[in-house]
Amino acid sequence: MAGYLHSNHLKFAFILLFLIHSVKAIAQVDYKNSLPELYNQLKNTNNDTNTFKLALTICSFYQTNKGIATANVDSAKKYLALAERISQTLSYKGADDATIMRVRLLLRNKGFAAVRTITAKATGAMYCRINIETGRYYLEKGGEDKADLEIAAKHFAIAEAYALQHHMPVLYNTARLYKYPLMCEQRIAPEKCEEEFEHLVALSKSFHNKHIEAQAFYLKALYLEDDSLSKIWFNKTIPLAEATKNIGLAIHIRKEIADRNIRLGNLNEAETELLDVLKRYKLAGYRNLQFTYDLLTAVNITKANFEAAMRYGLQTIRYADSTGTESSLNIFQFRLANICRDMGLKKESLKWSRACLNSTIRLENRFPYLVYRELATDMIKEGKAEQVLQVLAYNEKKYPPEYQGKFFLPLLRADCYTALNKPRLAEQNYLKTLRLFEGNNMRTSYYYLCCKSLAQFYINQKLYAKAEPLLHAILNKPYPVFSMNDLASAHLLQFKLDSAKGYYPLAIKHLKRSKAITDSIFNFERLKQSEQLQLQFDMSQREHENLTLRSKNSLQQSELEKEALSRKLISLALCGSVIITALMLYLYRAKQKSNNLLKTTQDEINVKNDRLNQLLVEKEWLMKEIHHRVKNNLQIISSLLNTQSSYLNDEEALSAIRDSQNRMQAISIVHQKLYQSDDISTISFAKYLRELSRSIQDSFNVAANIRFVFDVKDTKLNTADTVPLGLILNEAITNSIKYAFKNQSNGTITISALDTANGYFQLLIQDNGKGLPEGFDIDHCTTLGMNLMKGLTEQLNGEFKIHSKEGVTITVTFKPSAVELTI
Repeated sequence: MAGYLHSNHLKFAFILLFLIHSVKAIAQVDYKNSLPELYNQLKNTNNDTNTFKLALTICSFYQTNKGIATANVDSAKKYLALAERISQTLSYKGADDATIMRVRLLLRNKGFAAVRTITAKATGAMYCRINIETGRYYLEKGGEDKADLEIAAKHFAIAEAYALQHHMPVLYNTARLYKYPLMCEQRIAPEKCEEEFEHLVALSKSFHNKHIEAQAFYLKALYLEDDSLSKIWFNKTIPLAEATKNIGLAIHIRKEIADRNIRLGNLNEAETELLDVLKRYKLAGYRNLQFTYDLLTAVNITKANFEAAMRYGLQTIRYADSTGTESSLNIFQFRLANICRDMGLKKESLKWSRACLNSTIRLENRFPYLVYRELATDMIKEGKAEQVLQVLAYNEKKYPPEYQGKFFLPLLRADCYTALNKPRLAEQNYLKTLRLFEGNNMRTSYYYLCCKSLAQFYINQKLYAKAEPLLHAILNKPYPVFSMNDLASAHLLQFKLDSAKGYYPLAIKHLKRSKAITDSIFNFERLKQSEQLQLQFDMSQREHENLTLRSKNSLQQSELEKEALSRKLISLALCGSVIITALMLYLYRAKQKSNNLLKTTQDEINVKNDRLNQLLVEKEWLMKEIHHRVKNNLQIISSLLNTQSSYLNDEEALSAIRDSQNRMQAISIVHQKLYQSDDISTISFAKYLRELSRSIQDSFNVAANIRFVFDVKDTKLNTADTVPLGLILNEAITNSIKYAFKNQSNGTITISALDTANGYFQLLIQDNGKGLPEGFDIDHCTTLGMNLMKGLTEQLNGEFKIHSKEGVTITVTFKPSAVELTI
């Protein structure tokens, strides 16, 4: 990882690792492993301890080297679960590492409540480690948010105090290790930070812990804003890292030194160091070399050696693909897009920009406005500025702009308004972007690109006085502030400005300067590419000629062999023709016999199909007859209950009989719908609901006082689902009629049913009555109706909810049963 990028170091555009979207420097990426190799090792191991370690390594790889896409999170969980299953039976002291990995995964996916639960149950070293891990998470979050840093400080302090109390020196030193970067992030006075560093080094020496000492020196170098000083401290760290046999850290530090040399402009020195880093990584067996190749790409971009930059850039992508690493993939793609743009390869530039856009959305769940500007510029030239504004509006809502987006969103809008000839809005947005850069003290390459865009706008509007200071800020820097192509464009704008003001000698000077830059880069590179392509073609042509000569030699040798074999072939052909003729006669007769057999079999199948169709018709008729008789029997029982009720005077008994009649009516309607329909496996729920509601309304004779409102789609439900739903509806409507509208002349019962997006069916019964009594608790309610509704919902494997607010609302959610085919 390149480390922090301070504004005073940003002399070169390539240094920006996606500009403001920063990641804390102490966050680690797995440089050593390749995902395909880890999979292969896991597949071939039979040892539980090795399986545990590999599963945990793969889980860590998904967390550190992959994006936040759901599939990656699921994969991390899968391999963590495997490690945890093994750790339950494995007598292995490293099994606690599975718990720490669980904490990391939860923190990354914002499962903070679960982490608090794990922390509360932890004791000893595990308690200390979890607090350190939680503190690291908040320290390494981007943005230097004050609240996050305070949470990090709290957890480090807890770990430090606990480790000191329980005599755990290694964990005590580890907790203190992160106090120094935390103070740097909190912008505490440099002398206080230096005191903490000295104290940390003294502690590590007193405990003879060179590992902590090496880490302390590394953090010291990493947080120094002076690159020259940073290099000195990195060089002091290398012997400490090597003394602890931390080869990965020692090589990584050399890469950091090369990165500082790039930022200082020592490009040749940086390139030599990076090639040495590659050699060391390969000797150590490290697989993720793309980050080193990316820095080599950056060096060659600055040298205007685009051919080498392209070669290294493609190597970067190849290594990322081969190892399965997605970390920084969008940065690599963005860099390739810029290289192709500077080389005049518009098609390839747009291709890599689109790839970068898609990768950023997929891996980081954010919309990269800076990258989209490359695509938007092309769309604006094609007259699609309105479409670009629509895309911006959509993504601004879906992915609210983070730090980076706040800079580039107004810049993109300004470009669109310029194209749409809305100068007032364009100027407002350009100036807003400049103020954002200046307010954050960021004179980066993109700040000067914004200056150039605004200067071009002013020149087009003939506001030359406003354009002049902007171009002056760009062209009077002692070093290029962005790519040479953009610099050539800035000189061309100055040519237009000077020409408009009548300063023709100066104008011609800038025109020549623009052309010189273009010729020295673009034309030179085109010529170089042409020569290399010609060389590759010549080599390919020679290989083709050699292949042709070898083929001719082989043909001459084979001709002699062919003549010797020709006589044998003729005689064999004659014998073969006789055999083939006999075989054809045999096959013809066999085919005739087979056709006759197939015809007989087909006739038998047709007869059986006719019989089966007849049986199917009879079965459907019998099923309808059964439903008819069940319906009639339910009506008879209902009539018997009605007769019985005439001999009763007790209101509760009469109410119970009427409730039973309504329940039977709910079932009876189902069977009536089935024997009246051509489809005897499903019922139209909307029609059933209306008929059932009418029946209950008539039973209580409340049509004048209570109104029903339906919001139901014509969903087809299985009989097994409709009967329980009908009984639930009966209970809910009956309860509303009996209890909800006492002392109320007009009531409304609303019934709605819908299919949810995840395949579930949801039924809602609402009334606007007086609601449930105070203190009502569904879990302790023993009434038949309520227990019946809960029991029927459980039968549907669904969820039953009831709550009271301006009436009572009952919700039943379940997954409909699959409709069985009637055979």
